[in-house]
Amino acid sequence: MSTTRRSFVKKIATGTAGITLGGIAMGMPLEEYWNAPFSKKCLSWKGTGVFPFAKYMADYNIGDYIPKDQGGKFIQQEIPGTENDEIIVEKIRGGVLETIYGNPIDWGKLEKTELEKSVWLNRFYYLPSFARMYYLTGEKSYLDFMMQFISKWIDENPRVAENKQSKYNWYDMQVAWRSIHLSWCYFLAYKGLSEKDKTVIRNTLEEHVAILLSGFGKQQLNEFNHQSHGALAMLYLGVLFPELPHAGELTDTAIKILDHHINHAFYADGGNVEQMFGYYPFEAHIFRDTFLLCKNNGIQLPINLVPLLHKMAHYLSAVAQPDGTMPPVNDSFAMSVQPILSTLADVLNTNFSEGMSKSAYFPDTQIGVFRTKNAGNSWYLLMNPASTIGSHAHAGRLGFNLWYNNQPFIIDSGCCNYDDPMLVKWYRTSQAHNTVLIDGKSDEATSKPTQWAPKRKTGNRIIEWIEKPSYRFCRMVSPACEPVNSLVTWSRSLAIVQNLFVIVYDHFDASEEHDYEMLFHLPDDILVEEKEGTNSLLLKGNQPLALLPADEKIISKTTIKKGVICVEGVNTPAPVISYQLQGAQAHSVMVFCPVSQFVSEIKIEQKISGEGLGISFENGKGEKYIAIFRSPNIGSASFWGHTTNDLFAVF
Repeated sequence: MSTTRRSFVKKIATGTAGITLGGIAMGMPLEEYWNAPFSKKCLSWKGTGVFPFAKYMADYNIGDYIPKDQGGKFIQQEIPGTENDEIIVEKIRGGVLETIYGNPIDWGKLEKTELEKSVWLNRFYYLPSFARMYYLTGEKSYLDFMMQFISKWIDENPRVAENKQSKYNWYDMQVAWRSIHLSWCYFLAYKGLSEKDKTVIRNTLEEHVAILLSGFGKQQLNEFNHQSHGALAMLYLGVLFPELPHAGELTDTAIKILDHHINHAFYADGGNVEQMFGYYPFEAHIFRDTFLLCKNNGIQLPINLVPLLHKMAHYLSAVAQPDGTMPPVNDSFAMSVQPILSTLADVLNTNFSEGMSKSAYFPDTQIGVFRTKNAGNSWYLLMNPASTIGSHAHAGRLGFNLWYNNQPFIIDSGCCNYDDPMLVKWYRTSQAHNTVLIDGKSDEATSKPTQWAPKRKTGNRIIEWIEKPSYRFCRMVSPACEPVNSLVTWSRSLAIVQNLFVIVYDHFDASEEHDYEMLFHLPDDILVEEKEGTNSLLLKGNQPLALLPADEKIISKTTIKKGVICVEGVNTPAPVISYQLQGAQAHSVMVFCPVSQFVSEIKIEQKISGEGLGISFENGKGEKYIAIFRSPNIGSASFWGHTTNDLFAVF
C-alpha cells in the first residue's frame, strides 16, 4: 500500500492549509496578481453574479476543492494520475488525451467500449486547471490552449445534429460537469479572455441551459447524486450568468431539487442513502457550494442546508480513516476529507477536528466506528452490516475494517474503474469482502455479470452498541431470511478490550449443519506468516499483529488465498485469509493482538455454555483478562468465577 495513503494532513480544523501545491508558493495573497473586487476574493464582473470560490484557489487544486464523482475519479487516476493542476496542464499539453482518444481527438471513440473513460473526456474535469494556472501566474499561454480546446469541442459536438459523434455528450452528468467547469474557466480567466472568448463560453452555456432544464429540470425528484449535481450546475448558471435566457427558472428549479435532496437524500444522522463512502466528499461539496453561491448572491438558503452541512462535516470527520481518507467501501475511492473539512470549517466557522478522535455510531445509516488510543496502542474499527446491497453498494454483509497504530490490517477490497470487468467479477461479490460465505454462496444479485444490480434493503443490522472505559462493543446480525444465509442466523460481535486487543466473535445458529468460510482481506504490503502446527497467523506490518483462534479445534482448514484490492485506482494482488469450519450451532472467536513475535506465553481459552461464551486471555506479561458474551435471552452469565448481567463484560 502506497505511503501517500498513510500520510495524514492534520490541519483540518479551520481555514486553509497554506501549503505548497503544484510548484507554486501558495498562501500569499492573490491580490498580488490583480485586485479583486471583494476582500474575500469573490469574483464578479459586469453582467455576472458573484463567483465565491476564488478565495480557495491559493491553497487547493481544482480537483481537491471539487471532489469528483467516483466514476470520474477512477479515470482521473488512470489518465493524468493526479489532481495537481500544474502536472495536469503539462500532461494535457503533452498529448496524453491524443494517445487515448486519437489524434485528432475522437470525442465518442470509446463510448461503446469504455463509457466512463469516454464521459470523463467530455466532462472537462481537466480544463479549469488551465484557468487556475493562469489565475495564479498571469501566463496567457494557458488560456490560448484552453480556448482552442473549448472551441474545437464546440465545433465538433453540436447539440442538435443529424449525425452526432456521441450519444452521451449532451446528456445527464456530462452537461452538468461541463456547465460547472466552463463557469470556472470563465471566472478565473476573465481578465485574460477576449470578448470573443467570453462570447464563445456564454453561447455554449446557453446551449447547456436547454439540456439542464429539459433533463434534470423535468425529472421526477429522487435521491440519486446525479440529480443534486445537476441542480448545482443549474444554480451555477442561473446565479452566475443572470443574462442567460431562463436564468430565473434555472435558479428556482435548482433550489427546489436541492431542497429535496437536503431533506431526503441523507439520513437523520447525516449518512447518505446511497451508502457511499467515497462519494461523500463529492456530495458534501454540492451543498457547501450551494451555500456559498446563495450566501454571496442574496438568495435565501434552503431551510435545512446549514444543519445538513454540520452533519456532513461530523460524518466526514467521524468516519475518515487514520490517514484522512474515506474508507474505500462499496463503489468508493479513498477520497481525502481534508479539503472538504477545511473549507466547511471556514464556511461554517466551526472546528470539526474533534470528530477524528472519537467513536461514532450512525443508527440510521447503520455504520459505526470505534476509535481508541493510549500511549502504546491506537485502533480504528469500522463496522458496516450492509443494510443496503445493490446499485453502488456491495455484498459485504457484517463487514469490518481494522487499523492498528495508523496502519490498515483488515480492509475492504474497494472498487475499480466502472468500465473494468473486475467490477462485477470480483469487487461487488461477497468473496471480495470481510464477510462469511455460508455453504459457499455469494450474494446472487451482485454476483451476476450485469453491471448494476437493483438496490435492496436487507435485514443486516447493528443491534448493540456499547462504549465503556474498559471496552468498546458492537453486535451485528444477518437474519436467516437473507437468501445468501441458507436459513442460518449469523451474528458478529466485535470488541476492543482495554485498548489491548480486538475480539471478533461469529455465532452461527441453524437447525442443520453448514459450511462456513470466514474471509479477512489484507493490504498488499502485509505479509502473513503461519505458526507451524496451528491456525494462528502473524500479520507482519510496521508493528505486527497476531491473529489467534480462541479454539483451534473448530477450524477445519486455514488458507492464505490470493485476492485483489484497489490501490490508488489500480487492481493489486493482496492476501486473503480463509478460515473454514462446519456445524449447526457454531461459535468462532478470533483475537487480534499486538506482538513483537509469536510468543508461547500468550494463552487463550474459550468456554461455551447456555449462558453465553467466555474468553480467557493471558498476554505473557502476567496480565489476564476475562471477556464474557452473555446470550441475549439469558439474564446473566458466569465464567471463571465472574458473573455479569451485561451483554458484554470485561474483568
